[in-house]
Amino acid sequence: MEIKNIEKCNISNLVEVHKDSFSGFFLTELGDDFLMTYYNSLRTDSKAVLLGIFDCDNLLGFCAATSLSKGYNSYLVKSNFLTYLIVGTRILFSKPAAILRLVRNFSKSNSTIEDNGKYAELLSIGVSSNMQGFGIGKKLLLELEVELSKKGCVDLSLTTDFYNNEKTIKFYEGLGYEIYYEFIAYPNRRMYRMIKKIN
Repeated sequence: MEIKNIEKCNISNLVEVHKDSFSGFFLTELGDDFLMTYYNSLRTDSKAVLLGIFDCDNLLGFCAATSLSKGYNSYLVKSNFLTYLIVGTRILFSKPAAILRLVRNFSKSNSTIEDNGKYAELLSIGVSSNMQGFGIGKKLLLELEVELSKKGCVDLSLTTDFYNNEKTIKFYEGLGYEIYYEFIAYPNRRMYRMIKKIN
C-alpha cells in the first residue's frame, strides 16, 4: 500500500469511497456533483492536504484536511465561487433546506468556549467498507500529521458525533486526540471537537 496525494484522475474514485463510508450522511445526500466539486477544490487548494492510500491503482481510503480551520469553509467557497454557485443552484432547486443546513454548519464551535480556530482540521476521512479494520485510517492520519507538520501546523483538530460513537472516539483517543469541547451542529446534532498536538 502507498499513501500519496490525490490527483484529478482519482476524484471520482474518492467520491465512491466517500459514499461507501458515509451512506446516509448529509454531505453524501448532496449528490455526486457536490462531492466532486468539494474534493476537487480541496485538491487544488494550497491550504489543504488530500491524501489517498492505494493498492496499485485501487483507492482504499482517503483523508482531507486544512492547515487552518478558522474560516476555511467560507474561504474555500469564495475561492471557487463560480463552481460552487453552479452546484449550489442545482441543490437549491432539488433540496432547498440543504443549502441552509450547509451554510449554518460552516462554523463548528461552541459560543461559550474560546476557540480561535488557529489549528489544522481534519475535514473528512473515509475507508472502503471492505477494507475497514486493517489499520488504513490510522496510517492515513499519521501520514496526514507528517504533511501538516511540514506546513508548520502545531495542532490537528477533528469533529465527531457525541452519541453512539464510542468506537470512533476510542480510536481517536488511542491516537492521542483529546476532547476539546462539545457543540451543537445545525439543526440539532451534538458533536465533539477533539484536538491533538502534532508538532
